[in-house]
Amino acid sequence: MQKTLTDLYPNRIQEPNSIKDILPNKYYVYILTLDNKPIVVGHGKQNRAKIIFDDIHQITANHLKSLFVRIYRLFSESSQFQQYLIECIDKEEAKLIEAKLHKVIGGNKRDLSDEILEKLYQGFPDNSLENMVLKMALCSSFDGISDIKKWRRENILKDDVWKNIKTRLQLSYK
Repeated sequence: MQKTLTDLYPNRIQEPNSIKDILPNKYYVYILTLDNKPIVVGHGKQNRAKIIFDDIHQITANHLKSLFVRIYRLFSESSQFQQYLIECIDKEEAKLIEAKLHKVIGGNKRDLSDEILEKLYQGFPDNSLENMVLKMALCSSFDGISDIKKWRRENILKDDVWKNIKTRLQLSYK
């Protein structure tokens, strides 16, 4: 992946080590890969780009792919995640670079492998509320994690279902 990115954008590819490497008020194209396959390719400022560092302690709120990143981090057998940034002149350049990368490397789909889906649903029967809640969150046109938390606040998710979902996704929300 790094070679492809470097070939497309020589001398522009950064490999950040932490959120601190993502500067505020700059536009980026951000890329998170697992085993050289893109999970997320997006654009934006620090508040969106930090998703490439989401883990069990960090959730990027209101990001469409935050649930997917969390699930990959929790259930992937591999730990070969790589984070990349391309600093952009402005939002327009970021949009153009993102669109080109989607065509060349992908990263615009919200897909989970069969292996990861199996682990996500493990122990939840097909007709269980937990299974339904996870499927609804994955289909969200917003942020599935935020949806789950809202359903809890609104008492749509009762204690037993909430505890199972919270445990499975390792959420710290009450």
